[in-house]
Amino acid sequence: MQMRKSLLLVALVLAGCSQLPAPEQVAADNVSAPGPAATAEQDDVVPDSETTEAIATNFEQIFIDSDISFTGTLPCADCPGIQYHLNLYRDGRFEVRQEYLERGDINIIKGIWLLEKRNLHLVNQQHTLPAFYFSNNNQLAMLDLAGKPISSALNYQLKRESDFVKLDTRQPMLGLYLLQNNQATFTSCQSGESLPVANTQHHLPMMRHYQQDERLRNNAVIATLVGRKQNNAQGETQLLIEKFEQFWPNAVCPDPYAPGQIQGIVWRAEKLAGRYLPQQLNVRMIFDSQDRLYGFAGCNSFNGSYKQQANRLNVAGLASTQKYCSETSQIEQQFTSSLQAADRAEVNGDKLQLFKDNNLLIELKPALN
Repeated sequence: MQMRKSLLLVALVLAGCSQLPAPEQVAADNVSAPGPAATAEQDDVVPDSETTEAIATNFEQIFIDSDISFTGTLPCADCPGIQYHLNLYRDGRFEVRQEYLERGDINIIKGIWLLEKRNLHLVNQQHTLPAFYFSNNNQLAMLDLAGKPISSALNYQLKRESDFVKLDTRQPMLGLYLLQNNQATFTSCQSGESLPVANTQHHLPMMRHYQQDERLRNNAVIATLVGRKQNNAQGETQLLIEKFEQFWPNAVCPDPYAPGQIQGIVWRAEKLAGRYLPQQLNVRMIFDSQDRLYGFAGCNSFNGSYKQQANRLNVAGLASTQKYCSETSQIEQQFTSSLQAADRAEVNGDKLQLFKDNNLLIELKPALN
């Protein structure tokens, strides 16, 4: 009976613990042999086995009783990796930031989390997110579609941060900017959401640019920027501009239901000579309806003229600003040279591909952010 009381006491202590169970198992050398008083109960003792060891150290139910952060880089099929920052809140909410390395795509997704024993499910109606398994207090392991931990030499783990880390919700954005009566609104091309723009120090130069340019004033104009959403004192959601990049006169939001159009769309270069461009360069360009093209090559702005007849393309008179950026100069030179060498343009699905003698030089996609 003494052994049974001891086991019951241990079980009650563990049941009251709100921390995630630790993965370490108790070493056999640290377990005391039963004393003489327990010898009469030997028939009730279960022999050691893999099953009993698992029961003793791998509890069915876990608890999240504080706000916690997990980070890591998970494998990606067509990029160097997806950088994750996952915040789990004790009230059942989650926030995750996914950054596709070298692709320029950043997703900020919110929803609710559900626990099924040790399995963690992230629920959002618009996005399908992977499920994870609590390996221990400090580690999440990604699950496959069958709900099993992935067995791979690649890293499918997220590590817990020692302290809760606030999510960085800044992200590149592309949308329609309109200023009326000194109040600006920004409508995202990606989500269609329209938000008032907060009048911060980073917004003021954008306002002045808009007011001073006759092509922009009083019109809804495509703009690219880095921003984040935040609630003001009245609880209204606003857009806070962290960095203004540029306006794109005569551009429109890309229509996913009308592919094939080249003119009037802000294109972002994804691949150059078959390799992904580093996301931080934000190489973008537009072919306008007046046979002019202009854009940004990572360090310098450029402009020129073009002629298009069916799929035939000829780019001429390309001029560029002359700033020197040691980390990007080689890529910029390769990009502008390839652009001028292109002799054919094709839209395949959502991709604009530029060729020279049937060799793919540049691959672009409509910029949604």
